[in-house]
Amino acid sequence: MSTYGPRFVEAEAAVAYLLVQGDIEDLLLRLCAPDGSGRVPTGACTDEEDWFAPVEMCATYNANAAELARDLALSWVHLHDKESVPRIAGMSLETLHARVDAAPRGARVPMKGGSELAGSLSRETVLKALATPPAALLDALEAAAVPDDAWRAAEPKAHEIMELLRQLDEAAEGEGPPAFRAKVMSPGHVRFLEEHAPFRVRRLPSGGVVLATHPYRTLWPLWSDALFVLGLMS
Repeated sequence: MSTYGPRFVEAEAAVAYLLVQGDIEDLLLRLCAPDGSGRVPTGACTDEEDWFAPVEMCATYNANAAELARDLALSWVHLHDKESVPRIAGMSLETLHARVDAAPRGARVPMKGGSELAGSLSRETVLKALATPPAALLDALEAAAVPDDAWRAAEPKAHEIMELLRQLDEAAEGEGPPAFRAKVMSPGHVRFLEEHAPFRVRRLPSGGVVLATHPYRTLWPLWSDALFVLGLMS
């Protein structure tokens, strides 16, 4: 479809994101809220086998956007108290708050996927987030979800490739634009998605919210940026 240029690997990685992102959100909503009843309060997606800290997953669902800080509280109790997330996911927010509050002052847990300044999460940050108005927390997450410069540079070429793929799908056999098979799991592709795949903050008509990114990335950079903006990181 084109010769390799300095940004072609990034464009291919962006195509990989565009091809799977809608499916991730659709799968999460089908599993968690098939009829919008809110019977499932929270859920998550990952490319791993286990359900671990929500902020280290690639997508989460909360039936009630007002309880979005549950993702932080569940992550803290899982990482600090070594609790299984499936076992504690249904706890009330008040109970989770009490579990975080019971930790020693100044306690921290290490985090992956963030900047050096966001390399850990403190008890105090989680408690402050739990006390923050949910609307402010959600607004900060939306503000932090703006794609970065590297993604914006790659996206136009990715959409060009997507259009060529559409033409291939519609063309008769043996016709259409030239094509080649791309390997999108090279170190360069994976690194670009880990560092630059954009985040989605999706408010649902039911009152819930979905946070999502590519499976190669985690939600922690989104959370850490939002917490910094709100002045809650400590």
